[in-house]
Amino acid sequence: MLKLDTTAMYKSECLLFRSLASTVLVLFLFLFSCNDENERIRPSDRIRFTPRVQNAWVDLGGDRQKAATRSSVSALQAEGTIPLFLHTLYADSIASPFDDDTAPATRAVPRNRDNMYDTFGISAYSYTGAWDGTQLPDFMYDASVAKKGSSWIPDSNPYWPGDAYKMKFFAYAPKGSDAYRLSDRGSAGAPTITCAIPADVAEQHDLLVAASTEISGNTNTSVDLLFHHALTAIRFVCGSDMKAGTVKSVTLKGVNSVGVYRFETHAWSGIGTVKDFSQILTSSAGAENSPITSEAQTFMMIPQTLPDNAKIEIVFDDGTGERILTGNIAGSEWPMGNTVTYKVSTSSLNWEYVLTVNPPAGFSYTGGTNNYSVTSYKENSKGEKVPVKWKAQFSTDGGTTWSDTKPDWLTAFTTSGEGGMTAASFNATVNMQNGTSSSPHAVALKEATEKGSISIPYNLSNSRGEAAVENTANCYVVGAPGYYSFPLVYGNAIKNGKNNSAAYTSTAASGPDILNPFINHAGNGITDPYLTNNGCVPTKAELVWQDAPALVTDIKYNNGVNGGNISFKIDKNTIQQGNAVISIKDNHNIVLWSWHIWVTDENINNTIEVTNRQNIKYQFMPVNLGWCDGNTFTYAERNCKVKFIAEEAVTIITVKQTARLFMIGGGNTFYQWGRKDPFQPYDDITDDNKIWYDKTGTSFTDNPVVESFTYGIDCIKNYILKPNIIQEQRLGDNTYLNLWSANNSKNSSNNNLVVKTIYDPCPVGFKTPADDAFTGFTKSGSFENIKTAINGVWDENEKGWNLYCNPNETETQIFFPAYAGWRDYLDGNMGNVGRECFYWTAMSIGQFAGRCLFISQKVLDPRSISNRALGNCVRPIRE
Repeated sequence: MLKLDTTAMYKSECLLFRSLASTVLVLFLFLFSCNDENERIRPSDRIRFTPRVQNAWVDLGGDRQKAATRSSVSALQAEGTIPLFLHTLYADSIASPFDDDTAPATRAVPRNRDNMYDTFGISAYSYTGAWDGTQLPDFMYDASVAKKGSSWIPDSNPYWPGDAYKMKFFAYAPKGSDAYRLSDRGSAGAPTITCAIPADVAEQHDLLVAASTEISGNTNTSVDLLFHHALTAIRFVCGSDMKAGTVKSVTLKGVNSVGVYRFETHAWSGIGTVKDFSQILTSSAGAENSPITSEAQTFMMIPQTLPDNAKIEIVFDDGTGERILTGNIAGSEWPMGNTVTYKVSTSSLNWEYVLTVNPPAGFSYTGGTNNYSVTSYKENSKGEKVPVKWKAQFSTDGGTTWSDTKPDWLTAFTTSGEGGMTAASFNATVNMQNGTSSSPHAVALKEATEKGSISIPYNLSNSRGEAAVENTANCYVVGAPGYYSFPLVYGNAIKNGKNNSAAYTSTAASGPDILNPFINHAGNGITDPYLTNNGCVPTKAELVWQDAPALVTDIKYNNGVNGGNISFKIDKNTIQQGNAVISIKDNHNIVLWSWHIWVTDENINNTIEVTNRQNIKYQFMPVNLGWCDGNTFTYAERNCKVKFIAEEAVTIITVKQTARLFMIGGGNTFYQWGRKDPFQPYDDITDDNKIWYDKTGTSFTDNPVVESFTYGIDCIKNYILKPNIIQEQRLGDNTYLNLWSANNSKNSSNNNLVVKTIYDPCPVGFKTPADDAFTGFTKSGSFENIKTAINGVWDENEKGWNLYCNPNETETQIFFPAYAGWRDYLDGNMGNVGRECFYWTAMSIGQFAGRCLFISQKVLDPRSISNRALGNCVRPIRE
């Protein structure tokens, strides 16, 4: 079943053909004739966007304080009262000082990546030649963009215009506000936004603006839009020694209220129209840094140098009556994209302590290292500043008792400092929690006898773990804790202790569609099994990704005979079913080769014999390559309060490692045709990618990155150089017939003709199957869309087929999951999960596709076809 980019036939969702008749029609249109193959089509790309917001909101209240620079102190005077003093602080971003749930949803609040507007306006310019400011937004004008699925798509649903054009995009949010008016369609050049700040603070929305660089009209990928905050946020907090009472109102008097934002210069012009902005409050004076204005009461104002006579007016009730207090702010700056915080205090005569702690971000169950910073000093009314030494104490009982000793799981934390007027940065390190698992597979792996040692690791290329290299592969299977190693050999280039040149050379007649010899990362022909005998100079080994936390650790490159080996550890405390990819690199950080480590308690050598329609017998691996069963993990929360003490100042933060209880669905790795390296599994329980981890231990559920590789040799090189990046072009390498079967020069073959290559992804003793391996699974040996024509029984619980291992018998069965879906080459996302999937064979169909088994609940095609770049399943057979 072939997945092609022909919009006249099918949309991009890769819809499954529902009848044999439509399949025949589509395949007739492709290449004039393609027998009875099924075809899949994808249209050209529509324009879509990935919005981001610059400067994520920073919590400035309670335990989470962002360091800021205090710029001035001025008295707020009212006759017959104790003076209040105004301290002005600037933060380098518009920062939200409150938890998300403190502001009513109906009020305007500062925006970040977590509460981005539901829609934004977009204008697009399509042009040829150089941008000269005369262009008009004739491609899109003020179109509404909303999130659909994982993409942000304009309501006009436009397509890319093609490489004859250049494009610029200008966006803003919120769209539809009377306060922010976009320049009209007939205005040439980059647009402008005319802003008139509403009197009601609830209508003073955070204005976000974004402008793309000049990009090609055939970009065909999501346009990255980095939104900036165009206004200035103004807020008020209590200072030290705040006199008891209530702040009844706050007014910004005599400030500019209108202006024009210009996308071209990212600057404001036409600033003017002096007005007053006031809010009625009922804020009680409280501890230092407690808010006077809540998040929803943040003023959003035109950036400006404040005009003459600009003032702040505060109505304060200290219990004896209301007092009107004023302070001069004329000539001071409200910088664009900044938060200006006015700190109201009853005294500037005493020393004021500044102890600001920006705590480490919360830790997940995987642990890691996060940054925190401390600013500690004091200042008097004359502006004299003095650093104040600080120390830290720890409490694990919620603050009842304190100790100078940190808990064991908080493995690194600086406990004292000299203080200073600028923030000093430190690291907090938390180790990984040991979760509990309900999986019998995890229990079996933990109880398995450990192999190897740190000094003599178990050699995976030897059946007994000894030093001699017997059989190599691109995938090594590990079934117990311990220390392991493998040699630096290209795939299966060593077999039965001897050089296996048949894996990297071909006996097929030479031609443009035959790769001979096979190549390495540099595009050079391979002449020897060992990397170092082919001009490679390895210097380090490192993790590319793994789909279980701390599954593979202590990865090392060890120099030695024939280039040495790579060693790693599988810890007994963290072992579970999982997959990892390890690469070897040179001193320029270039990947020379990579290997798949599959940790499983499955006995993959317990193969299942299947007889095909032609009466040929195949020994199938009992599970898909890279398969991991479902599991449930429990991780308990750990937290510790940390008290910072600087003379009279005290600040308490919390270091927390969050609890986690989650289920993981069963799934396998995915492969593009002709490639040796796997891509991450999918979790059909969470309906997202299975959590995976990079070399730093950081967890992700992101799709694999995609990149457009040119065809032929360059594509094969990039497959090696970039093992974690998906080829974006649907035809893959679009050149070679023999990447998984060294001597193949045809479009079909049986098992005897499949010669495993160094690009084959299967473990030792296995290979990708011949294209006739699945023909016994239907009555006809070909496409069937009626359940009764399929040789097997549908399993509704497991969502797959228990297929008969012999076309004429029903006693033995082999299970094939049918709802695994595939990884799409355009964005790395999963497609058709819960509906269908493909299983690759070693055979190609011309230079553009691969032969495969297609399977769903109602359809089974044992000789289907698929675009090479589609990430599909692999069910290996024994060599």
